[in-house]
Amino acid sequence: MIVRKLMIGGAVCAAMVLGLVSGVGATTSPIALVLPQSAAFSILGHSCGGIQEQAFATGFDVTSGYPTGDVSLQTSCGGSGRGGGYHSTTYSAWVSVTWDFTGAVVSSAVLTAAPTNTDPTFSAYDPYGNEVYNASSSAFLVLAPTFIAPPRVTGISATVGPAAGGTSLTIAGTGFTGATAVSFGATPAASFSVAGDTSITAVSPSAPAGTVDVTVTTAGGTSSTSTSDQFTLVAAPTVSNVGPSSGPVAGGTSVTITGIAFTGATAVSFGGTATSFTVNDDTSITAVSPAVEEADTVHVTVTTPGGTSAAGAASQFTFTSATGCGSSCVASVQCAKLSGSATGTLTVSKCAPKSAANRSATLPPLSGTFTWSKSRQTTVGSLSDPTSPGQGGCKPGSTEYDYSGLVTGGTSTYTAVGDAISAQTCVSSAGALSLVKGTTFDL
Repeated sequence: MIVRKLMIGGAVCAAMVLGLVSGVGATTSPIALVLPQSAAFSILGHSCGGIQEQAFATGFDVTSGYPTGDVSLQTSCGGSGRGGGYHSTTYSAWVSVTWDFTGAVVSSAVLTAAPTNTDPTFSAYDPYGNEVYNASSSAFLVLAPTFIAPPRVTGISATVGPAAGGTSLTIAGTGFTGATAVSFGATPAASFSVAGDTSITAVSPSAPAGTVDVTVTTAGGTSSTSTSDQFTLVAAPTVSNVGPSSGPVAGGTSVTITGIAFTGATAVSFGGTATSFTVNDDTSITAVSPAVEEADTVHVTVTTPGGTSAAGAASQFTFTSATGCGSSCVASVQCAKLSGSATGTLTVSKCAPKSAANRSATLPPLSGTFTWSKSRQTTVGSLSDPTSPGQGGCKPGSTEYDYSGLVTGGTSTYTAVGDAISAQTCVSSAGALSLVKGTTFDL
């Protein structure tokens, strides 16, 4: 057995010496600590006949516990120069390197000057009995036979998710076998499954917004943190005001949405209908109301990587029908609008005959209590339902009522009896009249 100088943090460890001499803690096969040629080439920018390396172990990192060292890189390129003759150029660099317990490079940095601690006979042990040493211009790591290496996280498949949790991601790394915990900062993962020694599938938990490190714990300890394991929990957006809070069913209203956590917004919708928008800042969005099928009150929602804002009284927007007769009236009819509920008292407002002068004029209303006669009643499945008559279908979940008959009861400057009304309405599950289409008085 070769007895080397045993050092931990620069001090001789007599207890470790006694342990080795007595045969306690026999060593395993050495692991070469090198810098891959691909990494060496990216540093030097040249590789003429290969890059020569000399590695010198320097100890163990005080934070991660990983072995550390310095590597000398050199390659010489030659050829004929201008005017003849052979010229040679040498490219070289010193690199500080940290390896994990498998010998994989964790990090590296080019040094501005040659190090002064490259002892070719250096040897050191960590508290677990793992050894690093130099021999023949090379550096080696020998793990103690009872040592269980801590896991290492080298990457995560998703780096952003809602603070509410629920993001599924794959954690890549080493030493995951037998993992007992996965944590997002100080919060345990909602769930996790070990797919193998190098892969874990986990679901992010509900946790405060912010950037945290995803760590894995095994019998060997907890993985060291790095930029490769960082996950950002994003708070869900909140809508606190919508202004203006109403606009025509034709759309086109510029609406300012006020709230919090709007940065990175990916969608804005009015009652499920997506629309164009601009994120002004984290508390303000300008959106354009979309065209919709019917008059209705909906919720404006904002979606970000943190989730979708909750519906509330402050997020409501009302789509209003056009006033007066509108452009859908033809010359042979008068238009009317209904308000109220599907049963009980309805108010019918007659419009003057269509003309450029009085198209939007509304004459005194005709009010009366009567019961709808339903010539057709269907539960509508979609807005594009081909069986829907009139100008279009009702919203999913509502009931369509078609009525054709005489308006009776009530008083008006017009004679009620004899006026025929043809109406198509959509009624919500709560019984509220939400749409009137194709309503006319025949002359």
